[in-house]
Amino acid sequence: MAAKHTKLLIIEDHKIIAQAYETIINTIEEFDFNISFAHNCDDAVKQINTSKNRIAILDLQLPISENERFICGEDLGLLIREKSPNTKILILTSITDQARVLSIISEINPEGFMIKSDIESKDLKTAIVNILNGKKSYSKTIQALSNTTTVNGLTIDDFDRQILYHLSMGEKTKDLTKFIPLSTRAIEVRKTKLKTLLDSEDNGTFNLVKSAKKLGYV
Repeated sequence: MAAKHTKLLIIEDHKIIAQAYETIINTIEEFDFNISFAHNCDDAVKQINTSKNRIAILDLQLPISENERFICGEDLGLLIREKSPNTKILILTSITDQARVLSIISEINPEGFMIKSDIESKDLKTAIVNILNGKKSYSKTIQALSNTTTVNGLTIDDFDRQILYHLSMGEKTKDLTKFIPLSTRAIEVRKTKLKTLLDSEDNGTFNLVKSAKKLGYV
């Protein structure tokens, strides 16, 4: 039986890791892969907008887009869901913060979600085959983290990430309405939620940003 022709996009900023993925993927005999790459958010946005891939491998920590609209892999995952809803998403990341993992599962619902340190090459191959055959594939750490459905009843969404990013760049809360289509009051409410979720020690913006950076949100 002829191998199935399959377009696959690798979104990963470390080229040596992306090349390692390519080598592993090309040993899967059931599929004939046409692999393309994106090494930052701008490259990824172009690929997502112009090419329909059957599956996308997505890292979460990436160089942000020039217009600062896309600041991490979650933003790209949401764009894939919008522009190419039939594309299957496999997230490969080193991030293990429970709140962030649960937020991604809630917002993006990826077909695959794996922690890099959990897996070997055979696990990646198995995951890709399973996903292309309509199954989900979550690594052991993700399975353990997702056993709890909420963290303090809260998750972090796209607006929250935008707030954290602009605060980390030194913007004042009163000026965030220039970048985010929310009222100042709505932004303040979200900041309060973020302080609770990220366990910031006091009400200072510096500590909120510090906590967000520690957990990999900015």
